[in-house]
Amino acid sequence: MILNERPVPIPLLQREALLRRVPPTHISYRDIEVGLMKWKKGYAGEKNVDYYLSYLPEDQYHIINDLRLIQKNPFQIDSYIQSRQFGLILEIKNISGTLFFDQATQGVIRTYNGQSEGISNPLTQARHHQSQFLKWMIHHKLPSMPIEYLVVISKNSTILRTNPGNEHIFNHMIYAENLEEKVAELAAKYQSPLLKGQALNKRCQLILAENSPAYPEILKTFAIPKSIIIKGVRCPNCQHIPMIRVSASWYCGKCKTYSKNAHIPAIREYFLLMNEPLTVKLFQEFFRIDQRNVAKYLLRTLSLTATGHERTTAYFLPPERILSPLLENDSKKGEWSI
Repeated sequence: MILNERPVPIPLLQREALLRRVPPTHISYRDIEVGLMKWKKGYAGEKNVDYYLSYLPEDQYHIINDLRLIQKNPFQIDSYIQSRQFGLILEIKNISGTLFFDQATQGVIRTYNGQSEGISNPLTQARHHQSQFLKWMIHHKLPSMPIEYLVVISKNSTILRTNPGNEHIFNHMIYAENLEEKVAELAAKYQSPLLKGQALNKRCQLILAENSPAYPEILKTFAIPKSIIIKGVRCPNCQHIPMIRVSASWYCGKCKTYSKNAHIPAIREYFLLMNEPLTVKLFQEFFRIDQRNVAKYLLRTLSLTATGHERTTAYFLPPERILSPLLENDSKKGEWSI
């Protein structure tokens, strides 16, 4: 049973938003593009593994995706599988080429298109997550149980090699298409149920409750001042910024498109990039609206979390809602949720 669908990573969405709002001539533009490609590739690999996870018996396995827990420091688990007998941590990798796991250095050399480079050892990462998760269990006074780990290579075109005599490392490394078989192998190894009755559900509920999604300060990551972020509403047709507020609609002077709700994606982009609450004044500045009453009205038609009163009101968009689809709440009232 999949307990939570894998979300699009917030760092991926932040880089997409940043490329729309930073001048192409900026010194960090290419770095942002490269980073976005890496995040997209990693996410595609995880989604590929989700296909194979869906084949696991729903009545036996509870699956939690994109899990970030804190044990002194945060640690990220791509997927966690919980059964009554054992837990399984998945470290998912979407890496092209040949990976050579060097026994002497514990390093990994990736060769692709005739070029070689050293990369992080995914087995080391997976073992670290296993160690942190075991400590997290102790901290939360959860009953002890076996916690296994696997590195899952998302596509079988990736070639895995190591030194003679070091092949045992592949006991903890598989291709995605072999995931169902490997889980069945672990189930045969651990047959005694340690979580009985509602204990399985309670454990999973605790894990989900402790999940703490990362929300990086993306502008600091690339040393980009807020002042250079391109402000305004983006045209849904031609992507031109800014659109102009005309009566009760947004108008694009470039492609002549009208839209009543073009500001909604811009709300998401504001919170992805700025990492600060939205006030009426900031709304006016970011959306390039001259009339305060118009900005105030538009803010009130959005179901944002708010604190304060009148001029001190600040609006928030929790990270989990950034990942939600844009939905029409009540078209008659013109209210929208983000």
